[in-house]
Amino acid sequence: MGDVPDVIALATMDARSMNKLTATFLAVAVLCAAALPASAAAAPVKYVGKTTGGHKITFNLVKGGKRIRDLVTATPTQCLPIQGGGSPMSGMDLWNPAIEFPVNQADLEWKEEKATSGFYYNPLTKNYKFSTKKLRNGTIRGQLRQQFEFLIPKYPIGTFIIYSCLGTTKFTARPA
Repeated sequence: MGDVPDVIALATMDARSMNKLTATFLAVAVLCAAALPASAAAAPVKYVGKTTGGHKITFNLVKGGKRIRDLVTATPTQCLPIQGGGSPMSGMDLWNPAIEFPVNQADLEWKEEKATSGFYYNPLTKNYKFSTKKLRNGTIRGQLRQQFEFLIPKYPIGTFIIYSCLGTTKFTARPA
């Protein structure tokens, strides 16, 4: 009869060990399950496309396909003299603001201080407007707009030309 309590103690010990083992496996499974969506969301999807101006557009879709980051393209831009004479200028201007944009956004507007432009040699303030729509097949379509002004001094000292510039384009991009 001395063997029966030892068997009961052994069975109780095995049940406790099993509970600890089950709890350990459960904790590892929960950590793995939590890590999978985080790693999937961390991997950006690269998009490539064309603008109506004919330029390449690239960006990364991040945060589970909800935000656009690192957008780089150029917009056809026209600069007209609004004061002081001068001749109109036109060309392409870089469109690369340092912010993230939400997908399926209508008319997001913001200002960027100390932005650069190919039309002017000093930093200036750019006003941006951005709209996008993600289609069911994963294609993203959108519109880009930038507006800025700058002042060019001329001779005689104290006279200048003020230019107002506007660049707009539409784009279509697909996963690369």
